[in-house]
Amino acid sequence: MKKMATLLFFSVCLLMSSIPYTASTANADSGRTKALWVWDFYEAAADSNKITQLLSFLKDHEINLLFIGTRRTLPDQPAAYEELIRRAHASGIRVFALVGRANWALETHHREALEELRQVLLFNTSHPSTKFDGIQYDIEPHTLPEYKTRRGSVSYQFIQVLKKIANQIALHDKNLEFNAAIPWWYATGENPVIVETGGEKKPLSYFVIDIVDTVSIMAYRNITDRQIRATQAEIDYAAKRGKKVYIGAETNPPNGGSIPNEITYYHGGRDYMNQQLRTVSSFFADHFGFGGIAIHDYPAYKEMIRMSR
Repeated sequence: MKKMATLLFFSVCLLMSSIPYTASTANADSGRTKALWVWDFYEAAADSNKITQLLSFLKDHEINLLFIGTRRTLPDQPAAYEELIRRAHASGIRVFALVGRANWALETHHREALEELRQVLLFNTSHPSTKFDGIQYDIEPHTLPEYKTRRGSVSYQFIQVLKKIANQIALHDKNLEFNAAIPWWYATGENPVIVETGGEKKPLSYFVIDIVDTVSIMAYRNITDRQIRATQAEIDYAAKRGKKVYIGAETNPPNGGSIPNEITYYHGGRDYMNQQLRTVSSFFADHFGFGGIAIHDYPAYKEMIRMSR
C-alpha cells in the first residue's frame, strides 16, 4: 500500500512538472531559498555595473540567496563587497561568502580554511550594516589523492576542520550561517562513506549535518526523481537534527567524464530545469529538512538561458 502511494505521488509530481513555468509559479513554495553559486567575484561583481547586472539577473530568476566567491579577493575589494551586500539586502537577497579547496580537509591546511573565515568575520565587524549573512565551505576531500588510500583518516580530518570553523563562528558571530557543500553519495551512493568516530558510526554527510547550520547537496542529476532519491536520506536526517538542506542543480555543459550528460540540465534548457526543480520543491514542500534549491553556477546558468531562447 505504501509503495502504491509513493508511486501515485510521483505520478502527481510528474504531472505538475508539465505545467508551464511562469513567474507567478516560480515561488509557489513561498519562503523557500533559491540560491546561486557565483565563484568568480571579479567577473561577476567587481564594479557597480557588474553588480547591477548580477542583481538584475537574480531578481529576474527569483533568486534570494547569493553564494559569492571571497577567497583571495575580500581583503582587496571591501568597497565592492560592501556595495554588493548593501544592494542585495535592499532587494531581499541574502549573501554568503563562498570559499573552498579540497586540501583544506587535511589537518596541515586547516589554518588556511580558518583564515578565510577570519577575513569574513573581520569584514562583518568593520561593516556592521552590510554583513555577510553566512559562509559556505566547499571542501571536497574525496577529490584528494590521499582519500584513495586513507579514506577514514581524511574523512576524520575533514570533520575536524568543520568543527573548528563552527567553533570560531560560535565565538565571534553566532548569526553567521555556516553552510557546507557536499556530494549526494556520501550516504546513499554505491560506495557510501561511513565514518566511525567519537563512538558513532554513520555516513560522513550525517556528521557534516551535525556540525553545520545548513548543507548544500550537489545532487547533480537532470530529472526530478533522481534528485529526490539523491537527497532523501540527508533531508530526513537534517529534519531530525533541526537543520535544512539546499538541493543543488548543475547547469554547466557536458564535458566528457567530468560532467556527464545525466548530471546537468544544460541540454534540457531553462524551462525544463525549472519544471523539474518545481516538482522537487513540491515533493519536499512540507518536509522540515528541506530548505530550497541551489543552482550551479552563474556563467553556465546565463549561457543555458541564452541557448534556450
